[in-house]
Amino acid sequence: MKQVWRTAGLLLGMLTGVYFLVHARRTLASSDLSGLLNVNVLASTVCLAALYALAIPATALAWVWMLRSMKQPASLCRMLPILATTQFAKYLPGNVAQHIGRIALARGAGLDLPAVLFSISWEMLLTVVACTHVSALTLFWTGPVLAHGHLAAYRAPLLLGVTLAVAAALLLAPPLVSRLALLRAGVRSDPTAVPPRVGLAPSTVLGCYAIYVTNFFLIGGGLWLVSHAIAAEGTPAPGVIFLTGAFASSWILGFVTPGAPAGLGIRETVLAALLAGSLPPTQAVALIVALRVATTIGDLAVFIAGSLAMRQLHNLTSPPA
Repeated sequence: MKQVWRTAGLLLGMLTGVYFLVHARRTLASSDLSGLLNVNVLASTVCLAALYALAIPATALAWVWMLRSMKQPASLCRMLPILATTQFAKYLPGNVAQHIGRIALARGAGLDLPAVLFSISWEMLLTVVACTHVSALTLFWTGPVLAHGHLAAYRAPLLLGVTLAVAAALLLAPPLVSRLALLRAGVRSDPTAVPPRVGLAPSTVLGCYAIYVTNFFLIGGGLWLVSHAIAAEGTPAPGVIFLTGAFASSWILGFVTPGAPAGLGIRETVLAALLAGSLPPTQAVALIVALRVATTIGDLAVFIAGSLAMRQLHNLTSPPA
């Protein structure tokens, strides 16, 4: 059944990717794209790639924070290269290769398997919650439907409801994870048994959550720079809050689609729909293409740096011949 869902997700990603390519071709067919190669656009795209790449060290910092809370001998200089090298595998179909490689390398670094598994599960949970929260808050506040439509009067209650739901999720997650660890260890009938330490303190949960929220705003800020560089004279560019929410919405839909490598096709199509009322079609497509180029360059740069760091660590820990 899992294979069926992954195949369906892969096909969906391919279909939406083809749709976006056709849409982009029609939109850009009669447009002069020479302006996309000017210094401002190229510089802003490089800034977007750099801001995107910063999310990897930030995520590694949160990972180390969680592992240390589980009493694991984790260090940033060891975990960052592992995350940097394995995250590039998200471009493979299935969206699981990066997690498998990360678990294997973390186990090779001397970390306990339950802690590694639960730390990655915590990361995915908090990232999805953070992404959903950011999407809801930013789009409810600045989106065209709620900001100017008939639902504008309900904007504040909706924002409050989403925030309360997120707060409840953050409060309930630690005891639920601890209970899951207890069940996984098979010690339900033994009250004296000690489950593996995989729970997190509330301060750790909130701190990691703040890091993941910051990651989305980093990329939203980079998109804002590119949108201003691309925008034609006299055309107002969307605000950074709206662009952050639009990216977060496209990211979460690409993430939950099984089989789509790095959300390819899904994210572009969703982002194009969200930008339809905020940017002219040509500029919207150019911004989306710049985002995909910047994220790919950022992932590649992080992968190369992580590989070099892994090689250096291997040379330092290998016994002399």
